[in-house]
Amino acid sequence: MLIATPNLCLDRTQFLTRIVPGAVMRAAHVEVTAGGKGVNIARVVRAFGGKAVLAGLVGQEDRERLVGLLAEEGADLREVSAPGPVRMAIVMIEQEPGRVTIVNEPGSPVAPEVWQRYADEIDRNLPGQDLLICSGSLPPGAPPDAYGQLVEAAHRAGALALVDTAPAALRAALASGPDLVAPNLQEAESALAGTSGAVLADADEDIPERAADAARALCAEGARAAAVTVGGDGIALARQGSAAVQWIRTVPVDVVSAVGAGDSFLAGVALSLQGQLPGPVDWRSAVLRGAATATASCENLRAGGVDPARVETLLARIEATAGQDRSVTGGGS
Repeated sequence: MLIATPNLCLDRTQFLTRIVPGAVMRAAHVEVTAGGKGVNIARVVRAFGGKAVLAGLVGQEDRERLVGLLAEEGADLREVSAPGPVRMAIVMIEQEPGRVTIVNEPGSPVAPEVWQRYADEIDRNLPGQDLLICSGSLPPGAPPDAYGQLVEAAHRAGALALVDTAPAALRAALASGPDLVAPNLQEAESALAGTSGAVLADADEDIPERAADAARALCAEGARAAAVTVGGDGIALARQGSAAVQWIRTVPVDVVSAVGAGDSFLAGVALSLQGQLPGPVDWRSAVLRGAATATASCENLRAGGVDPARVETLLARIEATAGQDRSVTGGGS
């Protein structure tokens, strides 16, 4: 599979006792790792012994550090040079309340010619690939329909295209008919409402119905299938041309960190699809594996860190409760 993750970053994870707004705090420990949603997906794929090619824009400031960290992980990177620094994501993990707070920088602006070089790199790497995953935010200056362009390139190459990105970029990609979009509920609702989603808060009311409405609406706007995730509650799965939306339950675990769970979900879906292609796509089976992979990732501190054996155990538990899955009509029906 080929993973388009243009807005690569460095994750700077700070471990604190507690965040006190307005105070001066000291971190007990700091870790710096390569970051970006596509990087997390590739970690999961490698954990299962699979192969994934990462294609990313790499700012020339801090280039050696980012490329070195990816090489240490064993990542297969197709690098496209870009001016400016590598963006930073600040991840603050509090010991006492067990909260995780994340501040994502936007990244350095890219000129049209830089984006075109990136799109050309995707085109060069698509032959022979059966999946393209478009993952993560777009850097400032990228075309609004940047991922839509890549979806169309994937289809020309005979590959499926999966998209998980910020609300504005997700909305712009829908017209190109991605084979699956996989936002969380807040991202889906922001995309459909045309809002930025710059600050995404948790939702806790009418979850299955709201997720069903969002999944159905995403398909009506052009997605061939939509999986709207709602943390530990479940996933609403909709398909274009069908009014039925399936609510798939997850199973409870002791959560260490939910950072990167959505990326692990999409990695699990992609790994399932690779076992099915060529042939008809069984989206439900793929989503079940995605749910198990995301759940396993929540038991680990590092984003994209999963134990394949644990995934299989959780998948068996989720499949055992599959009889409890139900169709959801949604509030708009």
